[in-house]
Amino acid sequence: MRRKKLICALPQGLGAVPETPSRTKVRSRDLLIKSMFVVAMATGSATAVGAETYVAQLNGFEEIGALNNATGAILSGGTGHLVLNVNKNGTAATYTLTYSGLGTDVAQAHIHFGKIHVAGGIMVFLCTNLGNGPAGTPACPNGPGGTVTGTLTAASVRPIASQNVAAGDFGAVLAALRSNTAYANIHTVQFGAGEIRGQVVVPRDDEDEDEQ
Repeated sequence: MRRKKLICALPQGLGAVPETPSRTKVRSRDLLIKSMFVVAMATGSATAVGAETYVAQLNGFEEIGALNNATGAILSGGTGHLVLNVNKNGTAATYTLTYSGLGTDVAQAHIHFGKIHVAGGIMVFLCTNLGNGPAGTPACPNGPGGTVTGTLTAASVRPIASQNVAAGDFGAVLAALRSNTAYANIHTVQFGAGEIRGQVVVPRDDEDEDEQ
């Protein structure tokens, strides 16, 4: 003789585990952690593939001269501003160099490989009036001030044998920029070793706003 199963229907909602304040707090915390993780991953990915911007503020007080011609600081009324934008692939960089208040015409301007207050070799030309730069190097505006723009690629990179930099090594330029080991230097007719100089660095937040 089969026994009949006795099924008792529970009132609707009675079988569910009741939600308590502690369970609600745990669930909210888990959702918050997951959201933060997603945002962090997205931000990290954007940074990895995004373009890079660097700036330099040039003046005579930062000047020290050249590797073979140390001068110390230069009392100059000249100032300069460099903005350098590296593309997403890290294969080229566009730049704008603006200067004013110099005592004589500009002869040439470069980015050198060196820490702050240390002289280093020329990595790339920003402009020159001496005919000594790579093909395509723009001329420096004459007079006490001006603005010059250009693009840097592997073909722009000069060798610095004493500092183990090979010609065409754009990766060396990126390494110098990312490690705060690059400086911009403007050389004038009066001060051939350099009249104004500034370290090339990642801009502060207020400088980011000024460049936009």
